[in-house]
Amino acid sequence: MSFGSGQEAAAGGVYTPPPIPSHRNRSLAIVIIVVIAVAAVAGVYFLGGFDSSKKQPWLFDGAYGVYSGETTYATVTFNLTIRVQVINFNSTAVDTLSYYTLRYGAHSDTNQSTQWHQLNSSGGIEFNQPSGYTLSRTYATTRYVSGNTYDCTAYEYTKGRTTLTAFVSNSVDFPVEFTYSSTPATGGTILLDLPLVQTNVSGL
Repeated sequence: MSFGSGQEAAAGGVYTPPPIPSHRNRSLAIVIIVVIAVAAVAGVYFLGGFDSSKKQPWLFDGAYGVYSGETTYATVTFNLTIRVQVINFNSTAVDTLSYYTLRYGAHSDTNQSTQWHQLNSSGGIEFNQPSGYTLSRTYATTRYVSGNTYDCTAYEYTKGRTTLTAFVSNSVDFPVEFTYSSTPATGGTILLDLPLVQTNVSGL
C-alpha cells in the first residue's frame, strides 16, 4: 500500500487484498484497490497543502482526524474508516500514523503506515502530491459536514478515470471531507464520500 512519495506499508511492500469469490473477482478487486487508494490520499493530505505562514492548530502530539463513508458497487457495500494521527514532531519534521479499516460483506481488513513529513522554513508541511495524480484545479466552496458548515478550499486531483478531492477548512487548515469518483473500465461508477466524523483539533 502506498501513501504517496517516500511512504511504505507497515508490513513492508505492497498491500495485497484477501481472496474474493471468483465470480466477482474482477469487479470487487477494482473496488478494494480504489478505496484503499483513498486511504492513501487521506494520509498524504492530512499534512499537505496548507498555509505555512500560519501556526497550525493540529500540530501537537495526538492530533487526529477520523473519516468514514461507504459505497456500493457490484451489489456489495464497502465501508471505509480512516484515522490519521500525529504521533511525534520536532523542529524539522512531523511523524504521522495512518490507519484504515475496510469492511465488505463478511470481510474486514485493516492496515497502517507511518511517515515523517518535513517541515518547511515557515513551520508548515512540505506538500506530497499523490503519486500519479495531477492537480486539476483548486476552488473555494462551502461544505456541510456532521451538522457544521465550513468555508473550504477544494484540491481536486485526477488520474485517468479517477477524481480525488480534499476539502480543507480555511479557518483551521484541516481537511473536513474527501470525495472519490471513478468509472472503471468494467463499467459502472464508484462514488465515495469520506466526511470528518471525529477529531480533537480545536475549531472543528
